[in-house]
Amino acid sequence: MTLIRSVSGIRGLTGKDLNNVNVAHFASVFADFIGKGTVIGGRDTRASGEILSDIFIKSLNFKGIDTIFSGIVPTPTILFLVKKLKLAGGFIITASHNPKEYNGIKLVSSSGRFLNKKDYITFINYEQNPLPFKENYKKNIDDFNLYKKHIKEVLSIPFVNKSKIKRRKMKVVFDGGSGAGSLVIPELLDNLGVKLYTINTNIDGKFNRNLEPIPENLKGLVKEVKNKRADIGFATDGDGDRIAIVTPQNGAISEEYTITISGLYALSKLRPKKIVINQSTSAMLEILSQKNNFKVLRAPVGEANVVDSILSNKAPIGGEGNGGVIFPSVNLTRDALVAVTLILGYIAESKKDIDEIVEELPKLYMVKKKYDINSSAALERIENEFKGIPLDNSDGFRFIFEDGFLHIRRSGTEPLIRIICEFTTLERTNEIIKRVEGLL
Repeated sequence: MTLIRSVSGIRGLTGKDLNNVNVAHFASVFADFIGKGTVIGGRDTRASGEILSDIFIKSLNFKGIDTIFSGIVPTPTILFLVKKLKLAGGFIITASHNPKEYNGIKLVSSSGRFLNKKDYITFINYEQNPLPFKENYKKNIDDFNLYKKHIKEVLSIPFVNKSKIKRRKMKVVFDGGSGAGSLVIPELLDNLGVKLYTINTNIDGKFNRNLEPIPENLKGLVKEVKNKRADIGFATDGDGDRIAIVTPQNGAISEEYTITISGLYALSKLRPKKIVINQSTSAMLEILSQKNNFKVLRAPVGEANVVDSILSNKAPIGGEGNGGVIFPSVNLTRDALVAVTLILGYIAESKKDIDEIVEELPKLYMVKKKYDINSSAALERIENEFKGIPLDNSDGFRFIFEDGFLHIRRSGTEPLIRIICEFTTLERTNEIIKRVEGLL
């Protein structure tokens, strides 16, 4: 695998694709991009993170940028702090849900969001035309308590009734995936007044499960929810920006439910009644919108694209079907702290349990696949196979059937083709997947 670079960040195999030399290089380019001011940084729990973050910080200091290092924190905490403290930018050393052998860099602009396409072009320009070096060395300050500002802000979401959450006396099991959310999210849950149990909250770089919070990786959490007779289980990924749900009866459910439940709750409280999701996200919200009188807007896959659409449409909430909830009044990024709080708020106010809430949602059957193929010819064959079906090609191919959709696109973070297929029956979903696989 070669180093992957996009608006989503920089990722690669540690020591092979991502090493001390190119980390220093990217920090130097970022210093030119920032120009002046203070940058805040954090990291996830990977073994290489401590050294790589130190290299990044010292390279920024060498190029005349002051830094604050906040230690192991969720990615959304850094974006929140850039905006809250009015800083020049931020960075996170993380490879998110990728395997432990990987690491990466996420870059944050002064607006408190990841670099958008325009920012990324500017970044590339500085890489190709670096500014002349000036002897203007700066220093770093460590502050490992700044994350508490993020918790305080989430607890201040005005429509979430914290008293009702406490009165429900819910038992919650949290699976941190041994990642960046392992310390901060339990502290939030303690503040919400639940009876908390935790698994996989070690931060020593040893991962007890695969980092992506998808059902097949959450068997330990399913078992613990049953053992503790808990009301709900939450799991996050390596950098603490996504949330998946485990219920007592259904076990690990699709991460698609996170934005559906969070969005349904928020839109019952907020105006305008709009939500932005990406092209691969489940159609559950679109079905619910007909009865609940809100509008669903779709954006190309990629957090930056969803945030752009949230801002341009003045939507109060958005997200992605990977467990990501974006609540712009707190953060311009997927925020696991927000997701947990909204879901618990919904349960408390509805007076229903999580399984009852899930049971009331539309029954759709989604299959997500990825293939180690990056062929334009394969995509062309698929396009021809479904010729005549309404097509949205703003982000790969999204074929819109009367009973579902098929979305095929190149991954922005891995050299793969991703296929997302969702229909009203599992048989129909599998039928379409089989047709696609025959063309690869």
